[in-house]
Amino acid sequence: MCAAFSPEEDLLFEKTGATVLKRLRKTRNPADLLSVLTSTHKEFDRAYDTAPSAAKDAVACRAGCDSCCHVPVGVQAHEVLIAAQYVQTHSSPVELDELIAKTANHREAFAGRSSFERMNMRKPCVLLREGSCSIYPARPEACRSHHSHSAEACRANFASGREDIDVYIPGVRGRMFAVMLAMDQAVAEAGYDGQAYDFGSALHEALTDSLCAVRWVQRQPAFPDSCREASEEGDDEESGVMRSEGYFQ
Repeated sequence: MCAAFSPEEDLLFEKTGATVLKRLRKTRNPADLLSVLTSTHKEFDRAYDTAPSAAKDAVACRAGCDSCCHVPVGVQAHEVLIAAQYVQTHSSPVELDELIAKTANHREAFAGRSSFERMNMRKPCVLLREGSCSIYPARPEACRSHHSHSAEACRANFASGREDIDVYIPGVRGRMFAVMLAMDQAVAEAGYDGQAYDFGSALHEALTDSLCAVRWVQRQPAFPDSCREASEEGDDEESGVMRSEGYFQ
């Protein structure tokens, strides 16, 4: 796929993409599509479990370490719909109303801002609760792919507002990104919305407009342009491109 991947990671990318694409194409009932993609999250677990032991031993991420939960997350539409589905089935009416209000505030704050401006806002994820993700089983792929070798370094980067310290772990990061990018490509190749969306903004739309899921199943853009992720120049980009730039830069 790319010279930045090792041969093993490249093979993981190819195998994961082929598996996901085959499962999507075999699914006849549109109502089962999100379940198919949710089940493929196991590919992240397999990729992590088969990473070198030394790389896994270096992972410092723990519950309550939430520095990475204060930066914008770019997602594809299916990730938002999976999260929204989880929220709707695991929240009380009061909790759901509170989350809709939070996502509305997030959307208003992020509207019209460039990627650089959004990154520097350092706002907590709307789903962060007491230092932990409240939808952990349904969290976005970028969140599943992130691992750090130092919580202290993450906090230092967060405090400075810059990524001065490289916190990524060779042997883990490439494997997780191979799975994530393979899933992105498979979904887009199957004809489903492959645009890049700001997670918080699109989540607000998904929680307030049930037609988002209908449009996605019909292979239409699930969310309006106001939910799109912005580049540094304020323009929109494709999800796979932006994610790959985040890894390969």
